[in-house]
Amino acid sequence: NVALNKTAYQSSTYWFGVANKGIDGNTDTNFMHGSCTQTRQTDSPYWYVDLGFESHIQFVEITNRGDGPYSRLRDLEVTIASERKEFNMLCNTFKGPGTASQIVVLNCPQGTWGRYVKIQIVEGIDNTLTFCEVKVFGV
Repeated sequence: NVALNKTAYQSSTYWFGVANKGIDGNTDTNFMHGSCTQTRQTDSPYWYVDLGFESHIQFVEITNRGDGPYSRLRDLEVTIASERKEFNMLCNTFKGPGTASQIVVLNCPQGTWGRYVKIQIVEGIDNTLTFCEVKVFGV
């Protein structure tokens, strides 16, 4: 997991669901236990992690919340960016809706390289992006 304890960012923060909770190594799926992210309700909310260096990215694993609004994990697009933060390489998509405590595994195309991994809700308006852990597997 090349994302563990790196630096993460998100489009906004709701309550105490800060971005770095998505890469803290804690897969507890109860938001009230303090290990899940959550954005405010906006159009196209996003979250991304800076891996610190270019990596060969094989797949991304997202652990969904298990304590309530788990159906918010839907209409996701995972994109990869190089050093210039241009998120123009599609890793994969997830339509959802997610289920309680679901682990979503999204394989990237062979030969995917990048420094930044972004998860974004790309369809609809007034959405909240929330999950409990993201793992980025690569070399």
